Amino acid sequence: MAAILLVEDEPSIRSALTRALTDLGHVVTTSNTGMSGLESALEDAPDVVLLDLGLPDIDGLQVLAMLRAVSQVPVIIIT
Repeated sequence: MAAILLVEDEPSIRSALTRALTDLGHVVTTSNTGMSGLESALEDAPDVVLLDLGLPDIDGLQVLAMLRAVSQVPVIIIT
């Protein structure tokens, strides 16, 4: 079981991925903005981050750059 942070602003995608990953036994934390995703990544220390690039507040590549400055958590781009 992995702790997964899902950063996705589209509610239907966020819901479907959360449901599928939870059904597989993973613990999923979600964020719908880049900044809240960064906060969650730092506070929750997930095993992996699933990151959308088209976020409403900040571009996903900027989120990735800021995350890389402080963490080496694996990131999967889901755009």
